[in-house]
Amino acid sequence: MPATFAANDAVRILPMMQTMLEDAPLALILADASGRLLWHNQEAAIVCAVWNAHPQGGDALPLDRAEIRLPVLLQQACRAMVRTWRETGTKPPIQQVSEPGRGLYAVVRLQVPEVGGEPVLDLQLDYRRPRADRHERLSPAAIRILARLSFREREVAMRIRDGLTTPEIAAAMHRSPLTIKTQLSTIFRKLQVTSRVQLAALLNR
Repeated sequence: MPATFAANDAVRILPMMQTMLEDAPLALILADASGRLLWHNQEAAIVCAVWNAHPQGGDALPLDRAEIRLPVLLQQACRAMVRTWRETGTKPPIQQVSEPGRGLYAVVRLQVPEVGGEPVLDLQLDYRRPRADRHERLSPAAIRILARLSFREREVAMRIRDGLTTPEIAAAMHRSPLTIKTQLSTIFRKLQVTSRVQLAALLNR
């Protein structure tokens, strides 16, 4: 799809784009210059809940999207970028915000309209349970692989990537080990792998 499209196409194309982004295996947020959320997908609601110290296992719970709150560190990054833009008139560089010890990462960009208007902040968030040797962001290839799975299957796959056992995944997600094993079988079939090691390798490449 071209980077821009005619105004008369917007009504038709924008809802399709929103639907596509809603189920992306990446947390996406748009906020205005004051930090007010303009749009976010379901993954963003989950990552923000974890970042805001939601009780353990909260990342597996269905959340009321109206309750989403931008984490303080991200609010501060957004305000700093808007302040830089107002004071200098230039677009600030992309900011990376993270709490590696908690497995939380974010990229914040300031987008300035071509013809006047206030800037918009574009945030991409990532959450992974911390591991001593796993602080790399998901690669584009891994994101494409995760896109083949349902939302709940991605939750399980990401915990396999982080080295959790079936009982640990079941406890974290408040499900039975049998349910996790069933989901693993479906994941293996969809991704054409035969073991947890192969699955973790796919998502870490």
